[in-house]
Amino acid sequence: MSYSYRLGQGAAIFRLMTWQPPTYHLGPDFDRKLTEFVTEFLRKGFDTFSEEFANLETFIARANTDPATREDRDLRRTEKEKYLLEAVSFKIYDQLNREAFNRAKDTLIILPDCLRLHNPNCLKTDEKWGDRCQQCLDDCQASQVVDLAERYGIECVFSKRKLEEQIEHYADRSGNLGVIGIGCLLMLANGMRTAHEVGVPTRGVLLNFTGCEHWNDQPCASEFPTPQLEAILREKYGKENPSSDH
Repeated sequence: MSYSYRLGQGAAIFRLMTWQPPTYHLGPDFDRKLTEFVTEFLRKGFDTFSEEFANLETFIARANTDPATREDRDLRRTEKEKYLLEAVSFKIYDQLNREAFNRAKDTLIILPDCLRLHNPNCLKTDEKWGDRCQQCLDDCQASQVVDLAERYGIECVFSKRKLEEQIEHYADRSGNLGVIGIGCLLMLANGMRTAHEVGVPTRGVLLNFTGCEHWNDQPCASEFPTPQLEAILREKYGKENPSSDH
């Protein structure tokens, strides 16, 4: 065995001995610690949000008796733990995206269809890249969001089923887009993940409750806290009617 070979082999062994994982390194007790963390997280989460989630178990139990032919059966039977998980996921994405969203030149607000007060007789226009509110009722919250968006000179459309394609369209047209999504607990974080995958920073506002047909025998308009949307816009623009070169 040559000296150079032995030297190279020794160097390789040394590298293995001194090498450190570039990101995470799970130890033998990681699974135990993670299990304990999740158990405490769930316990504390349901305790903290006991008022907000008070009706979940009753609804899920009733949804478990849905006929197998119901298309939204699996959605309605979503486990209560996933509500908490998606709430936390939303907040993490919202915080992570904050700075990038504020730097983006343009803003698009995407509304959920269930926000319409006049549904199913709403006068919104059916458009390829997102239906648009025609403000047929002043007390409809969708109409009020359009008013707010116009004061800031930004666009507002309803969400499409093919959300990724919708966001990509506006992102390609803008070249520097940030999105504000309004949605329910089980949908908003997923929409933010979709936007992240196409490189668009997204912030969001959760609905106070869901009024759509998935959750209600008699659907009604959903609602969300308008001041939260106003705060996001003020933080980014500082004032209404931002200059065109913002």
